[in-house]
Amino acid sequence: MPRLLLLLLILLTPLSHADPVVDEAMGLARLGAADLALAILDRHPPDRLTHPDRWMARERARLEILGMEQRWQGVVDRAARLPAGLPREFLIWARTREAHALLSLGRGEAARSVLRDLIWFSGDAVSEAWLDAWRGMLAESYWQDGLGDDALSTLRRWRQDRGEAAQIPLQLEARVLLDQGQGEEAAHILERETGHEARALRALALLRTGSRPAEDLHRSMTQAAATADLPAPDRARYLAVAALAAAETTDLARRVEALERAFAVQGRLPREEQMLRLDKDALWLAYLDLGESLGNERQLLIGDDDAWFALADSLGSRSRIQARALFAVVGVRGVDPEGRATAHRRLGESLLDRDDGAELMDVLYLEGGRFPTPEDVPAPVRHLLAEHAVDRGDLDTASRLMAGLSRPPEGVDGFEWGLRRARVLILGGQEEAGIDALYDLLSGVRQFDAERADRFLQVLFDLQTLRRHDAAVHLFRAVAPRLTDARQAREVLYWEADSHQALGQHEEAARLYLRSAGLGDGPWDPWGMTARFQAAGALAEAGHVSDARALYLDLLRVTREPERRVLLRQRLQQLDLR
Repeated sequence: MPRLLLLLLILLTPLSHADPVVDEAMGLARLGAADLALAILDRHPPDRLTHPDRWMARERARLEILGMEQRWQGVVDRAARLPAGLPREFLIWARTREAHALLSLGRGEAARSVLRDLIWFSGDAVSEAWLDAWRGMLAESYWQDGLGDDALSTLRRWRQDRGEAAQIPLQLEARVLLDQGQGEEAAHILERETGHEARALRALALLRTGSRPAEDLHRSMTQAAATADLPAPDRARYLAVAALAAAETTDLARRVEALERAFAVQGRLPREEQMLRLDKDALWLAYLDLGESLGNERQLLIGDDDAWFALADSLGSRSRIQARALFAVVGVRGVDPEGRATAHRRLGESLLDRDDGAELMDVLYLEGGRFPTPEDVPAPVRHLLAEHAVDRGDLDTASRLMAGLSRPPEGVDGFEWGLRRARVLILGGQEEAGIDALYDLLSGVRQFDAERADRFLQVLFDLQTLRRHDAAVHLFRAVAPRLTDARQAREVLYWEADSHQALGQHEEAARLYLRSAGLGDGPWDPWGMTARFQAAGALAEAGHVSDARALYLDLLRVTREPERRVLLRQRLQQLDLR
């Protein structure tokens, strides 16, 4: 829920002192370079006592940038460290920012402590606009903590004190009233609001009071969600209300369809929008209700998996919702483990036919209570979920999903799957498991063709990036006898040398660099020259200065590029200094 009044106050409060450093930092932050902006503010900080205006302008900019990035804990920590003796106006702004951050972190009690200080100790010295902002945040903190009576009392006292001038956010008041079971009053106050958020909340109020038929509300909310160019949070609100309305009807298929649509976009709801968050297990329950109803109509027995699968196959592409419901029944209620696994796989594959199917799979298998951890998810689905987790960059979840799997899914190339599994484990923090997976792959390979060898080596480069050079060395050595491509054999020596160099094993690194150089078509091909250059550096690190000098001089004799000749002369000068 946007705290519009507070944000307006923040935007309308000007910086107290013109400062080009602040201007540059704010510009960089708006372009997405927040860390760089904060670093610029930290350079050469002005003395607070000598230049108080400049110091406060930079401090304010820092708090604003942290807020722009939603680094709420950073805002709280910074505000808590403000020194004593600052001007009253600045402290009011900063402490208000702190309260806003605490609310964003869901720490209502801590926010109230800050707000009470602001309200009680500011007295008549502040504008009514500040007092309105604090009262609104105080009410929100109560509501956030489930103290609806206190939230409602705060809002009513605010209206009593300020009358028509009270700038009470109606969406907040409506939420409080809904929580207190006063849906009719909530619907009434929202009649004056025309925005999407207000419309969704009013529909929820009408649903809870039974003032409009659930079928009508489901239809109107579904149509509203289809509005062109609708912001994603508003679409999520409309679809959540549509799903809640569908749950009040007797049409089980409509209920499932509405939940699928709603859950696909639940992640777009603002974090504080708890009122419209659906029960994570609601979709499972809806599938089971619909599937069992279909099974009862056909007199199917639990345990006769083939009959359930046959019914699902007979429904055709227009009845995929019903098919998914049947798969859910077998997957959850089935007796045979193999049948349950097949049902989960087919449910997952059916969902992935939808554009938003991956999001629905996350809801079903990773976010509800039916499968408490990724390790509890049925193996056939874990393969599908892991692919989606990799695609969205969640390597931790992907590695946990992959960790207990030892066989590829049906119809998937074992080597490609095993290599992907190893890489996901390594990048997801389970490095030892990933390294073991690489050795398992090697145990089944006598010779590598060039393409597969190249993909295997890419995973070893990941190990090097993670500074697991010890493991990389052993794997490079294990790969080398299996290579059929001479170019790759030469490169593997070079990459292994890199790991020895990183481990401080400079003599071994130099030896391997020189072996790599000597395997080319001639001693002075580009790869060979690069390898000899690296070997010279390793020899110098190992204390073999004469050998390093000889290599650099040889390279200087055959090198024609001016830039490289300058670099070689610099290296020779460094050796002279030794």
